[in-house]
Amino acid sequence: MSPGEPCAEIARGLPPLFTCAPAPQEGVRIRTPFLYPDGGVADDFAIPRGERWFLTDHGEALGWLRMQSARGRLSENQ
Repeated sequence: MSPGEPCAEIARGLPPLFTCAPAPQEGVRIRTPFLYPDGGVADDFAIPRGERWFLTDHGEALGWLRMQSARGRLSENQ
């Protein structure tokens, strides 16, 4: 399977605002139209594990939330 094949397969099921490209290390990067409040783009990654694919953001959303807290802890609302 070439690096572009999984990306093409995933892209067929996504709305046009999402883009798909091979990820730098493994799997596929899915660029979303969503932004963090600081303007950073929210990317997701589809990683193959055997017969399955796992979707992750590599902890970026939780990391961003932790950086917004002066104590380094999340509030109940977060």
